[in-house]
Amino acid sequence: MNINPFIFRAYDIRGIYGKDLNEEVFQKIGFILGKNKEKFLVGNDIRESGGKLAFALIQGLQSAGAKVVYSGTNSFGQCLFAGLASKTDKTLFITASHLPSDWNGLKMYFSDGEPFSQQIIEKLRDEIVAIWGKKIRFKVSKIKKVNFKREYIKSLFSKFFINKPLKVVVDCGDGSMSLVAPEIFKKFQLKTIEVFCKIDPSFKKRGADVTFEAIKVLREKVRKEKADFGVAFDGDGDRAIIIDDKGRYLIGDKIGVVLGKDILSNFRNKNKKIIKTVSCSMSIEEQLKPLGAQIIEIPVGHTFLISACKKQKAILGIEETGHMVMPNYFLFDDAVLIPLKIAEIIIKENKKLSEIVDQFKIYPFEELTFNCPDQKKFEVIEGLKKEFKKKYQKINFLDGVKVYFDFGWVLIRVSNTSPTIRLYVEAKTEKKFKLLKDKFSKILTEKLAP
Repeated sequence: MNINPFIFRAYDIRGIYGKDLNEEVFQKIGFILGKNKEKFLVGNDIRESGGKLAFALIQGLQSAGAKVVYSGTNSFGQCLFAGLASKTDKTLFITASHLPSDWNGLKMYFSDGEPFSQQIIEKLRDEIVAIWGKKIRFKVSKIKKVNFKREYIKSLFSKFFINKPLKVVVDCGDGSMSLVAPEIFKKFQLKTIEVFCKIDPSFKKRGADVTFEAIKVLREKVRKEKADFGVAFDGDGDRAIIIDDKGRYLIGDKIGVVLGKDILSNFRNKNKKIIKTVSCSMSIEEQLKPLGAQIIEIPVGHTFLISACKKQKAILGIEETGHMVMPNYFLFDDAVLIPLKIAEIIIKENKKLSEIVDQFKIYPFEELTFNCPDQKKFEVIEGLKKEFKKKYQKINFLDGVKVYFDFGWVLIRVSNTSPTIRLYVEAKTEKKFKLLKDKFSKILTEKLAP
């Protein structure tokens, strides 16, 4: 296999197992990462290739002289917590998150939970390309395995106060959160109804993503069971989508408003910085600025979100896909924090989640995905930037190209995790939303035509 440079993406490493990446790729990634002889924790999600890639990665790390501990197959949050508890220099988690079962990849973090930057990942790529043709003798010593599940759950109990048995429907998508989320909720004495909470590396029942269509069963179950709310996790557990008691699908920025209002009401520090990605709703500014929040907009991506929260000492980081950073708990985006915080807010407010959400405006919004090869997608965006700069007055090039209107906005950007281009549309009325969606969908379709 020749090395595919496109697997080294802005946030992490991702590709199709057996086509874009294999054990040799992970051996050499480990060999480059381990050359400073630091201490690493390695873990993997439930994908079938995860264990094999973990062993290969550990081979590379140990061959370079690094110390390694292995947390086994676990959720994202449990793995990152294990890295903190083990006092490692770096934590490496093998996953392709929300992508299909034939994909895999690697997320890389510093000791505090901050992800590797795009610049570090690009440097790693260049070093691996440079050694690709060289023969390296890989060896593996005895692997020390650790399990911090008990300590992880105990730490959550120290962070949240939930004293009412709310009814919660939990959809793990048969992914890694099946290993820990139901147990956490039950230990909090929440009446837990499980949906797709049995491990299935093929993700054939629901899929690893948490799209509106994918979690139809959860939405219906919440209404049928008259639950207080529902939560759906993605494949590895770094994203969560909340379903309110009316069965409404609440993406990250809507939940971000709920969390932001609560955090701001309890925050006495002068620094009230909240980070939001460029794809987030207008409602964040409308609702949180009057409460004293300073809103800082950044490019889409959990790497940028976490790094910005750390740099700005922010109290909250919001991404519309469901990544959420609450630095008061963890710097990394452990998705289980979201439903626990929502449960805490419902109890404290003594209101239904739908009543809390109905206190602010939810505008028509949609994210559309267009397939486009990695080799072509950046070229398409650059062409649109030049074209739109001549057509529109208010425009933003922070991440792709975002066009503002009096009644809404449109964002077109490349996906940093897959060969796609994404179109985001939000408007203040359904009529204006449809107008923008139809117009810019047509523009993209024509640009991507063969």
